Amino acid sequence: MNFKGDKIVLAITIILSLISFIVVYSSTGVIWGHLKHFLVCYAAMAFFYHINYVKASVSAPFLLLLALILLFWTLLSGGEANRGVSIGGIDIQTFYLIGFLVIYVISYFLARQLNRGIELSPRASWTLVGIILFFCAGIAYTNMSTSIILFLTSVVVLFLGKVRPKYILTLFAIVIIGVAGLWVTGIGRAETFKGRIHYYLTQDNTDHYGDQMILAKAAIARSGLTPAGPGQGVIKKSLPEKETDYVYATLFEEAGLLIGLLVLFLYLVLYTRAYKIARKSKGTFGMLLAMGIGFWFTCQGLVHIAVNTELIPATGQTLPFISRGGASLLFSGIMIGVLLNISRNDNLEESDEYMGK
Repeated sequence: MNFKGDKIVLAITIILSLISFIVVYSSTGVIWGHLKHFLVCYAAMAFFYHINYVKASVSAPFLLLLALILLFWTLLSGGEANRGVSIGGIDIQTFYLIGFLVIYVISYFLARQLNRGIELSPRASWTLVGIILFFCAGIAYTNMSTSIILFLTSVVVLFLGKVRPKYILTLFAIVIIGVAGLWVTGIGRAETFKGRIHYYLTQDNTDHYGDQMILAKAAIARSGLTPAGPGQGVIKKSLPEKETDYVYATLFEEAGLLIGLLVLFLYLVLYTRAYKIARKSKGTFGMLLAMGIGFWFTCQGLVHIAVNTELIPATGQTLPFISRGGASLLFSGIMIGVLLNISRNDNLEESDEYMGK
């Protein structure tokens, strides 16, 4: 009742959530399970909205250790397609949380250096580059798209954190060499990645790497200005992952062109609001973190939509606040809660003093 955060960000989150209820129920017939996931999501959002993100940054070294533990746990607990861990029989995807923790830590580290008026030393710069490369490589073993999103978001934070261009360019060069190495050696899910690239470039579906994209395009093509209505989708019935990785195609087929474009517009507005929150923040940490969160969400949303419309090769990426999934909703709630916390922080000058200690 005494909400002081960015109301537009909150409104966008609520609108996307309402759309999610309709499209997920239409696709699966499940409502109560999805509702429970959203209750947990909004509880996490409320919690992190009230926790001071600056004072919580004292735990940054422990958060980096947590990200490291989660990464090794995830990679050691499954095969090439594994993207999470099992706790009490519940599968939890961890890569979104790991990515957020990495962005939080590098934003904290850069803000401390900038607030002290200290130029980032070569050793510190290489340390940041090493952290980013390590986590991107670990995630890329089973989830290339999330690794790419983490890499691009990290580059944005490094650029805004005034890291020298030579370190950023070196980071790009190492990543390009690494991707080429994966392509040649076939480590992890490289073969799947190569198959999807091959289909995208040649439209040769001999190995069935394009099955989902063909159905997704057909679902979108079937839509029009007049919505077919919830439950009236035909092609979605044959579409795998219709409530997760290809939920946008499902939404487009049943809700029509206008709602489909509205969803795209909302993700772009979310980025502009995050940019505005970052610009208004006099605290360096808040500026870097807000831009990191805003870029991550928008990039994830655009990648999902681009895959569904075959603008880029297929990859498994959920649509924030619309796709079904407890872990993805939980971590999305955490990130939006932190963004809202940044927007409500009135004493930003004091935040800079705290970060400079």
